[in-house]
Amino acid sequence: MGTRYVSDQNKVAMIVESGTYASPIAGSSRWIGEVTSNSIDDAESYIEDRYLGDSSRSVGRYERGPSDVTGTVTYNPVDMALVAYSIGSVTETSGSSTEHKAVEIGTDVNQNPFTSGTSQDLNTPYSFTLEDSKQAPGTGQNFIRTVNGCVLNTVTLSATQGEKVSIDAEWIGQGLTFSSGTTTAVTVANQKPYLWSDCSLTMAGSSINTAKDVSVAISQGIEGPHYLNGSRAIGQPFFGNREYTLDVTADLETNFADMVYNQYYKGGSELNYVFDMNADTTGSQHATITVSGARVTSMDLPSTDEGINETTFTVSAGSMSLVDYTNPAIIGSYHPF
Repeated sequence: MGTRYVSDQNKVAMIVESGTYASPIAGSSRWIGEVTSNSIDDAESYIEDRYLGDSSRSVGRYERGPSDVTGTVTYNPVDMALVAYSIGSVTETSGSSTEHKAVEIGTDVNQNPFTSGTSQDLNTPYSFTLEDSKQAPGTGQNFIRTVNGCVLNTVTLSATQGEKVSIDAEWIGQGLTFSSGTTTAVTVANQKPYLWSDCSLTMAGSSINTAKDVSVAISQGIEGPHYLNGSRAIGQPFFGNREYTLDVTADLETNFADMVYNQYYKGGSELNYVFDMNADTTGSQHATITVSGARVTSMDLPSTDEGINETTFTVSAGSMSLVDYTNPAIIGSYHPF
């Protein structure tokens, strides 16, 4: 019998890529955060052959179809690196706290500029390598899957009362390789994750003081084409339509109900909102997401026979930016080049 893999030896490492799509830099690992789960959907997409003359009701044979690798890494964040990458262009200003700014960019500019100041072929979005390993005693016993060319598709930032902030980062990768050797070392950042108590939501200049569940989803509509290029793997991904969604569950109170329901949902007015996460007083763990030109697109207001009345509503569209401050001694640069 073999040795069972135990979860305490699981590890997920993000590895910086070189500037050539799907080409990782050996030893350039980055800690994502407090990863709680990582799922990899490795679809071989076999094609069934049925044809006349086989004289059988069964499948005649199988052909190897398109190879698609997707997945989701779920973690409790201490920084907003993946959120910044999912928004667009990221710039940094160094100091006692490193300021990171992420803004939207159109497809008329380089999506992934590297040291030379030019973009890689086909203007591919920012990509990284993801290593998922399960370790066991003995030489050559590890179970390691490495996915190169991961591009963020949808990143959802969630805060729920009484819990840590959580991020679900859905990605599309180019290809998966298996090995059983040595895993990539990861240095854990000695910093607490963001908590619900660090978070606040402001809409149209008014604080939503009774919010108890907030999620911000950033979707870039990434597509991975299967070109006629001699490979089963995807070609370099590209952006589709961009969408932002804010979902909120809150206790219903008078001023808030009149503003959100009457003016912005029924009235159809545009609004701005700010989701702020401030985990310290020194400015070295503080992130602010700002969205302008948004609209309340749905609102549920049930009446129940007990407890406090709640409302759940969705805010869509708009333009997004992020300002994020980190401790440079703990987190380091978001830019790998």
